[in-house]
Parts: sequence; C-alpha cells; structure tokens
Amino acid sequence: MRQEDLREHLHRRPFAPFRLHLSSGAFFDIRQPQLVDLGRSTLTIGFPVEDNHQLFVQISLVHIVWVEVNLLAP
Repeated sequence: MRQEDLREHLHRRPFAPFRLHLSSGAFFDIRQPQLVDLGRSTLTIGFPVEDNHQLFVQISLVHIVWVEVNLLAP
C-alpha cells in the first residue's frame, strides 16, 4: 500500500477507525491515529498493554493488502 493512501486514512477529519489487512492474513485495528507512526516504507502501531506498558508492531507497507473503513465502533 502506498504511504499517501495510509496518510489519508490517518489524517481524515473526523477520524474514522479502520482495519489493515496484511498479506499474511493477519489484521490490525487502528482506533487512535496518535498511536501510529507512518514512515516511508513501514507503519509502526503502538498498543497499550497491562502495567502501563506499550507493545509496538512494525509493518512493512508492501504487506498491507487492503483497508476496511468505518466498520469499527469509535
């Protein structure tokens, strides 16, 4: 997926949560754009976990196959 396409989803106002589907069959829900860092070839997503820690997942943009929009409750 192109960086510009993801940037459009992340900067949409009002923000609409979306789901990223990867070539592996995995998917990630994006509910808060401030937890996402979009790089030139990667996307890093932060997920809160217990005890005030955070888990980070880095995804190569070439593995994002499609985006499902407006299907998640805010």
